[in-house]
Amino acid sequence: MLTVPALAPGQCQVWWARPLTAADPDGLAALLDPLEQGRRAAYRRDADRARFTVAAGLLRVLSGAHLGIAPTRVAITRWCPDCDRPHGRPALPVAGWECSVSHSGDRVAVAIGRTGPLGVDVEEASARENAGLREIVLAADERGDDFVTYWVRKEAVLKATGEGLRVALTEVVVTAPDAPPALLGAHRADLPARTTLRSLTPGDGYRACLAALDTPSVTVTELDATALLAEAASAG
Repeated sequence: MLTVPALAPGQCQVWWARPLTAADPDGLAALLDPLEQGRRAAYRRDADRARFTVAAGLLRVLSGAHLGIAPTRVAITRWCPDCDRPHGRPALPVAGWECSVSHSGDRVAVAIGRTGPLGVDVEEASARENAGLREIVLAADERGDDFVTYWVRKEAVLKATGEGLRVALTEVVVTAPDAPPALLGAHRADLPARTTLRSLTPGDGYRACLAALDTPSVTVTELDATALLAEAASAG
């Protein structure tokens, strides 16, 4: 049985998976709860279903390992403040533990930590660069060719707060892509002082960022989930 490294207070792990090329989504599906099974069934495209299944399954495997609970018994909630559908920011059942999930293209990122609220975002660069979204993402003073790095930094912040795209991305101001990531301004005056950003390494063709609230010295470790998922899928 593979061992998941322990986490101390102030530490976060970001686990990477490639759902379209390596994982066995059908084997992981057995780990999902009824609400997750329903969301999985609603996806019409195989690629979308694989990304969701790997993300949800990996979160269950990791949270179960860290909390000492079987993956199928972890009570993960995804309450949405705007409706009754379970598609909000994921929350773990133990105080002091936080998580976040993101997927794009052939990348899934699952962040878990003993930190303040977390937000992780990964984007396939080619899917966003020419999407005509600059005017609804970039603030007036934000410039540069690497539009997707701006995007993931802003999304990570709003996933950590739980607000998501209910807040205009133009209201979240971050450093330029060639500078260390930081939140310079936001729709809430308290956020810049509370937010720590860390650049992640999702591989060529992708950009990714992690945001942690109220954890200024957060330590982030990136890990490959391939072997962990293979073991979980065969067990499931």
